[in-house]
Amino acid sequence: MKNKYKVVLSLVLVLGLGVFTAGCGNTQVTGEDHNSNSLTIAVVTKDMYLDTAVQKFEELHPGISVEVKEYTSSTTEKGEGLKAEEPGDIEKYVTAVNTQLMSGQGSDIILLNNLPYQTYADKNLLVDLGHLMQSDQSFDSGKYYQNIFKALEYEDKLYRLPLNISIDVIAADITLLADSQVQIDDSNWEWNDFTRIAEKVMNDNQNGDTQEMYALAGMDERRLMATLVKENYDKLVNPEKKTANFTGQEFLDLLSLSKYLIDHKLVNTDIDQTNIMDMAARGKLVFNFTPLGGFWELQVAKAIFSEGVQLLKPPGNVSFSTDAMYGISSQSSNQELAWEFLKFLVSDDMMAQGGMPINKSVLPQIAQNFTQAIQKRGGKMIIKEDGIPGQSITLQPPTQEDVDYMENLLSQANVYIETDQQIISIVQEETAAFLTGQKTAETTAQLIQDRVSTYLNE
Repeated sequence: MKNKYKVVLSLVLVLGLGVFTAGCGNTQVTGEDHNSNSLTIAVVTKDMYLDTAVQKFEELHPGISVEVKEYTSSTTEKGEGLKAEEPGDIEKYVTAVNTQLMSGQGSDIILLNNLPYQTYADKNLLVDLGHLMQSDQSFDSGKYYQNIFKALEYEDKLYRLPLNISIDVIAADITLLADSQVQIDDSNWEWNDFTRIAEKVMNDNQNGDTQEMYALAGMDERRLMATLVKENYDKLVNPEKKTANFTGQEFLDLLSLSKYLIDHKLVNTDIDQTNIMDMAARGKLVFNFTPLGGFWELQVAKAIFSEGVQLLKPPGNVSFSTDAMYGISSQSSNQELAWEFLKFLVSDDMMAQGGMPINKSVLPQIAQNFTQAIQKRGGKMIIKEDGIPGQSITLQPPTQEDVDYMENLLSQANVYIETDQQIISIVQEETAAFLTGQKTAETTAQLIQDRVSTYLNE
């Protein structure tokens, strides 16, 4: 689920492909000394992408130093000299950055994930990056997906620069759909269409088979609610206005949908991810939620549904998430240098390393790098979980059709999923009694509305 309750296959790469993702979440910049030749970056934990960027940036700019400060209490390394993140590190990070910014100190560059950036923006503590883009003749805005920048604006200004993003899609077994003569137009479908199609496919393909078939798998009640809320979050919560809309018909419909899926056994609630592979391989799974973070996830999705897969957008908008968004402190005396570093983070050289880039020009290169890695090391990999025998799949090099698909998907991403884990937890807690029939949908919705409204206005 990767921090935001994504329903995703838990993948372990046994044979490394040598391509690392430019997802670099959990990083932030701190600059306490105001040396004009230095930047300080405060992070929860460093990652390979940032480490590489710092090294290359310093090589390209002799005399410039970039210090990365971590907010982790961990002494355990996760490889490449990087530390593992501890559960309390995010809270430690948020507290430290809040204190620094409110006291007029802190970082030149800040990782804004998990931070109340709207509050910072309201207090003029962040630089408008959109203005910097417009005034910098060396920055070619046309190379970037402007729809993604637009989705991240706050009060018509851009304070956050994302690196790679992840876009949720629904992988469908194309053979099962064809057997039921079902064609799906995902440009205009709703959740009731999803349910109707799933039931038809299941009924058509059971043929008296006692082995169960499912519309979805790997989702217990908590994951199901988290997924549905996340996909509709922009309609339920407005962080700018600090308002919630859980008593409206849209959320009541989501409650009804979740209970219907569970009561009619359309969802396999076993969260064992290898079970998803097994069901897909046997033609017993109609749909699977898949967050695409690059060609890696795309090729895995295609390999799991080995007989063919159709990738669909979930009902609603094409939404995206990211675990790496950077901003510049308005209190920094090195704003020009900080902007140069942010530009380098999204440059062709850095973004070509992998993932779903915001830089339009690098997708073909990423596909080529991925292809070379597969050809060099072979495409076989094992998907497994601790204590469970692994299952082998073979990845294929991305085709031009795959590149075109990714480019089209990126160009349509127009809604940023900015879920608050506290709100997700409230929904999960309050819907438990509803899903077991102990409370009505209306009572549950009102309880969630009251709790979320209180939380947003604390």
